[in-house]
Amino acid sequence: MTPSSHDVKKSVTTKAVAKGFGVLVLLILLMMWLAGTFVKKVDPGPPASRPLPGKLASQKVERKVYPLVIDQIGTVRAQTEASVSSRIMAQIKEVLVKERDQVSGDDGAGFQGTIMALLQDADIKARLHQAEAQIDSLDRAVEAARAKLGAARAQVEAAQANRDKALSDYRRYDELWRSQAATGQQLEHARAQKDVAEANLAAALKDVRAGESEIKRIEAQREQSEAGVSEARVMLGYTVIRAPFTGKVVRKLLNVGDMASPGQPIFLIETSSQLELQAFLSESLIPRIGLHQEMKVHIDALDRSFLGAVREIVPKSDPSTRTVMVKVTLPPDPALVNGLFGRLSVPYGTYEAFVVPIGAVREVGQLTLVEALSSDGYPQRRFVTLGQKHDGLVEVLSGLQENDVVVIR
Repeated sequence: MTPSSHDVKKSVTTKAVAKGFGVLVLLILLMMWLAGTFVKKVDPGPPASRPLPGKLASQKVERKVYPLVIDQIGTVRAQTEASVSSRIMAQIKEVLVKERDQVSGDDGAGFQGTIMALLQDADIKARLHQAEAQIDSLDRAVEAARAKLGAARAQVEAAQANRDKALSDYRRYDELWRSQAATGQQLEHARAQKDVAEANLAAALKDVRAGESEIKRIEAQREQSEAGVSEARVMLGYTVIRAPFTGKVVRKLLNVGDMASPGQPIFLIETSSQLELQAFLSESLIPRIGLHQEMKVHIDALDRSFLGAVREIVPKSDPSTRTVMVKVTLPPDPALVNGLFGRLSVPYGTYEAFVVPIGAVREVGQLTLVEALSSDGYPQRRFVTLGQKHDGLVEVLSGLQENDVVVIR
């Protein structure tokens, strides 16, 4: 028998009502659970006391006086540095050192210094050999001229003797002619002999003077040749580039085959054992420092501070920046190298600051905090702003007051 449509509708309605009633009951139970209906309640009464904190290491916030310093930027430089260049124009033949090599200067005991480079010297050697050959040739010429001069002087002596004899004969015939003991023809013959002898003597003396002049001319040429030899040897010495002092090669500017010119740097060397900080100070700070005064220098790259002494205050101010260069000698340290950035701390009075131990400070992400004890002895977090550090202490710019007690972890 098929159920009627009325019975079907009644059955659907009954199911819907039962479903809705079940959802309603579930919602009521959920609300009662959220309200704590099924949780055992605590009987009303006074709140339970907090347990006392254990013994904590703590310290009061202190007020301290510190020197006020102004940092002035500078650069680490070598006290002695030089550009090594050539004195002549020549092509570089050989480079014997490289960057970071240690070189030695003239020690005054025979060692002339480390050879750093060699220049082409073929032309100079040729000039030297030519000048030396010319000297040899002039030496032989001088010997020949001196032999010729000796012969000329011998001729002078012989002519002198002939002239003296002819003059004596002439005087004797002149006396004889005056006493009519000799003829006029004999006197004229004696006079002619005398004139010939005097002419021969004059010619011999002229040859001597010519020989002496020739020797002087040759000797002058030889002196010029010797000067040429000396010049060539000096120029040859310029082809050897030596270290001017003991130090370290920090830069090589030219290579083999390059043309070196006078004054053009080939190497840069420095004395790494004598470093200093060269800083430019404001004119207003100069009266606060003096020569040999000890000052603190902080090198950022090393995150270290060094104690140096003022070596020089350059007596000149830059009109564009109104600053004066101050050079502070640094202690020897292998970590210090030329060109490092540094800060020179210049004293400028004093200031007061609140300080706490560095161990009391904690960093949480980008936040800095400490735990300060409240009046009832319980630690509470406080966010603080910090300043400079001083030997285990750190300045607190905000967040704490004097006599606050902080916990040290």
